[in-house]
Amino acid sequence: MPVGLPFVGKVMDFWKIEHARVSLAVIDAASGRRKTYGEFRHDVGQIFMPKQPHRSLILLLAQNRYECLVIYLAALQSGNPLLLADASLNRDLLLQLVNTYRPDYIYASSSDLALPGYQMRHENGLNVWERQNKEPVAIHDSLALLLNTSGSTGSPKLVRLSLENLQSNASSIASYLNLTAAERPITSLPMSYSYGLSVINSHLLAGATLILTEHGVLRREFWDTIDQFACTSFAGVPYSYQMLLQTGLLTRRGASLRTLTQAGGALGEGHIRQMHKLAVERGFKFFVMYGQTEATARISYVPFESLAEKVGSIGVAIANGSLQVERETGELVYHGPNVMLGYAERLQDLAKGDELTGVLKTGDLARQDEDGFFYITGRIKRFLKLFGKRFNLDEVEQIVQRRFAFPTACFGRDDLLMVAVETTGENVPMVAAMLRETFSLPKDAIQVEAVQKLPRTARGKMDYQSLAAARPLSSPAIAASQVVR
Repeated sequence: MPVGLPFVGKVMDFWKIEHARVSLAVIDAASGRRKTYGEFRHDVGQIFMPKQPHRSLILLLAQNRYECLVIYLAALQSGNPLLLADASLNRDLLLQLVNTYRPDYIYASSSDLALPGYQMRHENGLNVWERQNKEPVAIHDSLALLLNTSGSTGSPKLVRLSLENLQSNASSIASYLNLTAAERPITSLPMSYSYGLSVINSHLLAGATLILTEHGVLRREFWDTIDQFACTSFAGVPYSYQMLLQTGLLTRRGASLRTLTQAGGALGEGHIRQMHKLAVERGFKFFVMYGQTEATARISYVPFESLAEKVGSIGVAIANGSLQVERETGELVYHGPNVMLGYAERLQDLAKGDELTGVLKTGDLARQDEDGFFYITGRIKRFLKLFGKRFNLDEVEQIVQRRFAFPTACFGRDDLLMVAVETTGENVPMVAAMLRETFSLPKDAIQVEAVQKLPRTARGKMDYQSLAAARPLSSPAIAASQVVR
């Protein structure tokens, strides 16, 4: 562990934020409000949370706001499990989560959720909806946090995480990034996203100063904030870096930046080389990383000094973890204390304990080179990542079919969701509009096509391979009236 870390030689649980009272913990860029660690601890302690043994499930519709950060830490400290979801979640998907898990308390900025069976009050800068008819729920002692497995589909399938999972991953990240109390990371990703949350956890562990903003990386206000508060790092998904390189923003702004990290899908090798060149020229470090929510965000990283010669690699396992490729299947398997307890798909699953015992089959195919670096070669599971968020293609199909009642096939690549629907061309714009609205995706991230008959294999299963092979992007063979992007 790096010498400069403030928690060397003693146990420091990040959620207890036990750093020097006068050290600066948070700056809210929008308001200019500043909070020391002493003030931060006081504010967390003021939050009412149910006491043991009467644990309650709490839902936080999170934004990158100080009030949300306070609720997050108050829940972890109190022992009440927290379901973290994005505040922009589509209402239908929100209701699905609420009806499935029936949280006793829901915290949100919005005052117009209109949730049946809940009564609202205002508390500590947020609106709180309390369930009127609470029922005792069996919750395992180890359960601390629930995160969505598919960034934006709002699936009721959640990842169950423990405090040990969160702590071990935060510690490993702080170690390989060599984080110290001098860091000033900007919240460039939503805290409801496991990658964004890992940035918060690891920097709280180091006693750093979090710069809170909700502006995206392409907004002028985002870069004004970096320059105004001398931010030292930010995290981005592949799309972030593609656009930053295209616009040239990284060559003109952010002189104080020392560390840039990338995860949330594969960044093209050409872009990685451009980022490495820029890092050398401007004097910052660029880390390519790999992870999954099921591993509390981080699994591996490429050390900056190895990046130039290991372009395309996901690197080596983080501290206290290990990777191996199964000989029979070629699947990448991770072992570590940050591996989730298991999944939850219904309320009763909250009573389950540790089902994976530190072993995660990633669903990715991989190889290992002679230097011990790993490379992803394919996928077993059907999912893709758009703007850093993972989408389960089977779940997207079900959403379309429930809404429109015609056969649907989803496929694509990490920057484009392709949807083939067995219907007439006049229905295509409706499907495309629904997908954009439901998942908050830009027009260019979705391509919908009407087909007369979806192809199937000899066993009657959807033939995704032939669908993808027959439809290269921007194919002139597809009539414009039948495709919407």
